[in-house]
Amino acid sequence: MNELMLLAENFKVSVLAGVNLGWQGIGGIILFLTGIGLIYFGIKALKGYRFFPEQEYNIPEEDHYEPTQAKALQKIKTTMPDFNGGEDRVFTEWKIGYTIDGEKYTQIVTDNGYEKGDMIDIKYNPANPQEFYLDDEKSKVEVTEEEKEAEEKEEKTPFGYAAIAIGVLLGVFVVVMLIDKL
Repeated sequence: MNELMLLAENFKVSVLAGVNLGWQGIGGIILFLTGIGLIYFGIKALKGYRFFPEQEYNIPEEDHYEPTQAKALQKIKTTMPDFNGGEDRVFTEWKIGYTIDGEKYTQIVTDNGYEKGDMIDIKYNPANPQEFYLDDEKSKVEVTEEEKEAEEKEEKTPFGYAAIAIGVLLGVFVVVMLIDKL
């Protein structure tokens, strides 16, 4: 019986029998594949592919909101301490009021240079007049095509180049690691 146990110990077979990769080789292959993936995604990013959908504005696609005007009623200033040790920060907002079907509503909006009594164009949801958005000229931000293109280029360029550079470095590291193993 002892002889059989000794024979069994001599014939243990490894899962990677015949493959002399070791942990260094397996790690190298994983890093190499990761590097190729990074190069692939970097090239896609440089060609303009967006990995995350573009953020949309808070305006419904089918604009069934009704236009009306609200009146700037009261300027509200809120002072908040600056936790970095600087001066207190002052945030300015406006309380606006509007009437829908005889019912009065008030909302708080950011200050876009309004004065007390200014009439502000808004659009409200007829099903729920509390839901609204500003539709006046002061709240609209015009973005030119050149600004959009410059912003898109800024977004994709650093990620693309960084991904390609890291991918190439991983590839070089793996080749050096595997050559060193031989």
